[in-house]
Amino acid sequence: MTKGQCHCGNIQLKIPHLTETGTSCTCSICSRYGSIWGFFTDSEVDVTIGEQGMSSYCHGDKMIEFNRCNQCGCMTHYTSTAPGPDSRVAVNYRMFPALALKQIRIRVFDGADTWQYLD
Repeated sequence: MTKGQCHCGNIQLKIPHLTETGTSCTCSICSRYGSIWGFFTDSEVDVTIGEQGMSSYCHGDKMIEFNRCNQCGCMTHYTSTAPGPDSRVAVNYRMFPALALKQIRIRVFDGADTWQYLD
């Protein structure tokens, strides 16, 4: 298991492994968050939420909810608005040790315009 957490530790993430790539999306919200997403299924990710709780933000087509810590504000992951064991969960690799980002290839996804990877 690979572990990550928000700045204050209120939200903790556990994933079975790092993916080969991480995605930096250029859409209006992801570019503001500065996130690098690793994609998993709901059943692969263990999210623990502490006493300070978590807030979600949903916009646009209302297909995903961006989740952040109520205490430190870190954007930790996003989830599908139609949850299930095979639904997608994206963890923000910036919540994991810096070494994680050195082990994966970062791909840029043009979520602002073409909806294609730019590499």
